[in-house]
Amino acid sequence: MGRKADARRAKQLKKAEQFEQAKAKSLAAVKIAEVPRVAQLPSEERMRLTIGVDRSKLQVPPQPRALADGSRFAAQVTWCMRRRDVQGKWTWGEDRAWTEEEWRDIIEPAFLEYERLTWGEIDQRASGTGHKMHHFQELHTLVTEAQERWFDLGLEEFDTLFRFRLGGTRRFWGYILQAHFFGVWWDRAHGIYPV
Repeated sequence: MGRKADARRAKQLKKAEQFEQAKAKSLAAVKIAEVPRVAQLPSEERMRLTIGVDRSKLQVPPQPRALADGSRFAAQVTWCMRRRDVQGKWTWGEDRAWTEEEWRDIIEPAFLEYERLTWGEIDQRASGTGHKMHHFQELHTLVTEAQERWFDLGLEEFDTLFRFRLGGTRRFWGYILQAHFFGVWWDRAHGIYPV
């Protein structure tokens, strides 16, 4: 090789080494929480944005922290229902709210099982046909009513939802922030994304 090629290669190697050193320094500065903690929920009034209030003085539950490698797959599943939408009915007649029996017999037991798993294990679960049981779903693929409701709930920053399959046609929809699932909709008959 010529002198220019050798010089260019040496410069690239030096730049790559500097990048790796900076990356290691940045990762060392990040404090990693193994499992996000969910504190007691603040009151509805405290959750509203208020103009002129110093938000640093409000007591806000701690938010999940990013994992060192940016992936959630090694993290345990954590979940909450604080963003649940249980008001009213869908136009197809299904209540948005779940019953006490549905919570006790179907929803809570499923999520108690999921929290014993990592997101990587959740990702590997498949149905008998090989289709992923739990997966992301683009917002624009849902029925129009669900899309509009998502925006009404102020969740427009999440254009991809995650849905858990709880057997048969039952699904639980929400979104993932870091490695934490925020449950939003209980879908008994697969009405939010009909097939």
